[in-house]
Formats: sequence, C-alpha cells, structure tokens
Amino acid sequence: MGRLSERLAGTAQRVGSALLTGWAILLLPAGIGLVLYGLVERIDSNDWQEPLSVGVAVFAVGSLVWFLSRRLDASAQRAAARRYEHQLLRLARGRSGRLTATEAAAEIGITAAEAEVILKGLAEGGFVELEVTEGGVIIYRFPEILYASGGSSWARRHESA
Repeated sequence: MGRLSERLAGTAQRVGSALLTGWAILLLPAGIGLVLYGLVERIDSNDWQEPLSVGVAVFAVGSLVWFLSRRLDASAQRAAARRYEHQLLRLARGRSGRLTATEAAAEIGITAAEAEVILKGLAEGGFVELEVTEGGVIIYRFPEILYASGGSSWARRHESA
C-alpha cells in the first residue's frame, strides 16, 4: 500500500506542477504587458495608472507560481528517483547482484540513460562496484547482495579493513 501511495503522491505532484506551470506561463507575460502598458500610460499622462500596479501584482503572482511549480516538480522527480532506485535494488537482488543499465531500464520501465545515472550514483556512494567485460559491457555488481551469505572472501577482506 505504501508504494501505491508514493506513486499517487508523485503523480499528484507532477499534475500540480504542470497546472502551476501553465498558470505561470499565462500570468508572467500578462504581468509584463500590463507593467509596460502602465509605464507608457504614466509617461504619456504623467500620472499614476492602474495597469502599472495591476501588472506588477500579476507579474509577482506569476513569479511566485512559477517558483512553486519548479519546487513541486523537483519534489516529484526526487520521489520518482527514489522509487526507481528501490525497484532497481529489488531487481539486482533477483538477478543475484549483477545488473547492466540496459537490463535495469528494460525491467523497470525507464530509459537506459536514467538507469545508468541511478547506478552510477549508487557506485559513487560505494554501494555498487563496476565490472567491465572483455566486450566493454559495464556490469554493476552489488556486493551486499552477491556476498550476502557472509562466507565469501570479499566479506572477509572487508571485515579486516
């Protein structure tokens, strides 16, 4: 049930971000237009005009909406990345701790480039080791999964370190 609620929350964030972005796209040019119109009117009549103040307000609201949409979108992307990483780790466990980016992409429904970014992030964090085959294929090895039995030489080497 937790994964479903995470997925729904991520979807709601993406929809909210799209709606806010749409409003910002409408508000920002309208605000700029009203500001410019108000400035022209003020210069012509040497008097404060309502379009200027309305334009500034609309532009300010549009800027705020744009900022909020970007924050919401970033939050949705982080939630999706966490979900994909979790799926990738489960997949690695099911494949005895060895995985390529292409295999990961095919199984969890993301692009190979996205899978590679996640796997490289895990490698940089020290959770994954890289193995390059003679053919140049990069295999991501998950030591904690590979050597989960505890009786491996890898586990003994790293316990003494």
